[in-house]
Amino acid sequence: MNLPAAAPHRAPRRTAVAPRCAALLLLGLAVCLASPRAWAHAIVVRTSPAQDGVAPGNIGKVDVWYDAGIRDAFAALAVIAASGERVDKRDAAIDRADPAHVSVGVNPLGPGKYTVRYRALSADGHLVSGAWEFEVRPQ
Repeated sequence: MNLPAAAPHRAPRRTAVAPRCAALLLLGLAVCLASPRAWAHAIVVRTSPAQDGVAPGNIGKVDVWYDAGIRDAFAALAVIAASGERVDKRDAAIDRADPAHVSVGVNPLGPGKYTVRYRALSADGHLVSGAWEFEVRPQ
């Protein structure tokens, strides 16, 4: 009995998929690790007066510092008395020498609790906002 001749055996064709996937994965990882500031939200690192702190009535201004520079478009800082009245001078500005620092002027403050509300646009384009309180005690 004659059996048909077997077809020549071909080795499976190898593609370079695995090395390409690995290269893309490493490239993506390198991009993520290279610029963490580009995708991090701004975080408040310091305030003056301090959160839940006590301040003199003649502080003159209120300050907030972020961990990185912020964008000017939505920077805001407001000081509000316990009565709900806004008591700052509405002149919040980013410090030209330190773009992570924002301040707003205030007139002399009477005794009481005050809330500071902040808003900033971080480098990654996310709007961050929050508040802290401080107190002015009678002298």
